[in-house]
Amino acid sequence: MPTTDTDLVLHLPDDINYECTGCGKCCGGWSVPMTQDDYERISAVDWSEYDSRYQMQDLFRELKPYESSGTPYGYAIKEGGDGHCPFLKDNLCFIHSKHGSTFKPSICQLFPYCFNETPSGIYATVSFVSMGVVNNSGKPLTEQRDYLESKLKEFKTLFPDHHPNWSNLKLAVDKPLTWDEYLEIEKEMLAIWSERDKSLDLRFLAISDMLLEKFKGVPVAPPSSVGPMKNVDKQLLVALYKIYFPHKKLGRGEGDFNAGRFTYQMMFEGIFPGLRLRSPTKSYSFEELEKIEFPEDKDVEDLIYRYFRSRIFGKLYFGAGFGQLSLITGFHHLLLTYVLLKENSKIVALSRGASVPSYLDVVVAVRTLEKRLGETSLGGYAAAILELLLFSHGRMRRILTHT
Repeated sequence: MPTTDTDLVLHLPDDINYECTGCGKCCGGWSVPMTQDDYERISAVDWSEYDSRYQMQDLFRELKPYESSGTPYGYAIKEGGDGHCPFLKDNLCFIHSKHGSTFKPSICQLFPYCFNETPSGIYATVSFVSMGVVNNSGKPLTEQRDYLESKLKEFKTLFPDHHPNWSNLKLAVDKPLTWDEYLEIEKEMLAIWSERDKSLDLRFLAISDMLLEKFKGVPVAPPSSVGPMKNVDKQLLVALYKIYFPHKKLGRGEGDFNAGRFTYQMMFEGIFPGLRLRSPTKSYSFEELEKIEFPEDKDVEDLIYRYFRSRIFGKLYFGAGFGQLSLITGFHHLLLTYVLLKENSKIVALSRGASVPSYLDVVVAVRTLEKRLGETSLGGYAAAILELLLFSHGRMRRILTHT
């Protein structure tokens, strides 16, 4: 008998808490999308009757076809002059305060909760764009099951066709994987990730080693030495950095990993002005950034531990969870986002005149990465390019060693 939505178990992660802290930081940096019902409900109100600042203000816009494609959204609340939602007042939602929580746009009612349907149930996670999530504020999600069940119902109403296809699951390109086999591997991944007496780098490498052993069927011996990063290693990091930590506002299609754009970069941009990571005001070589120590104090380790544990638990890094990548390539992509998170933290620190990143620099990097991972996709033959470049365990070891 086929499984129905109502049969699916809701799985909740350990070690993840959430409670809104009322900081208002979630309500900026994007135009809040709205469904047709959201738009009709909210735009029908004369908001200037409550606050004169809304007089003669154009609050809404229709989404362009490429913005709304594949989504339930057709409209958006325009960003205010300060980059925040114009309905954010004194760090609180003005819509909520006047008409209640169910009057807000659907996406705001769901935020920061995320749900991913799989053959073994629905996995709930939370967005690390939220400062409440970043700070691990409030009660554990495992103690909020009834509330999360209600949020899941809202999610299903908003995304009735959300049924990801996990049938093409692979350990590697030519190595099929059953869902039960994956779940056993994930247990090992999470067990290694929970060895918190080891450095983050070593945990990433240990999981990579384990996956390679699953592929080869024999133990993998560590190399006697690790050479310098190769040109293609740097090319890959530069291409991904442009997408996940852009130094300028991205145009249409620029936020996706595109095979054609990457090929162009390989041919021309690696020659002049060289392979560097850019901030809005300056660019940095990999050699410069390698000399800067990345902090691994308790707070930084805990944030990064929770962030990547959440992505592994939520299955948001491979297969139907991310571009139909194989498990090994998907995990290695996750490893590279960790590398780029470290590099961006260093760049943020240097941009403010500091010599080493602080916890807050790492927070900025995590929130930026989380936002961009939620917006990007793999265009054209991008998945094939990533399968080719990210399968290499040696490349991952070189990159981790020199960043």
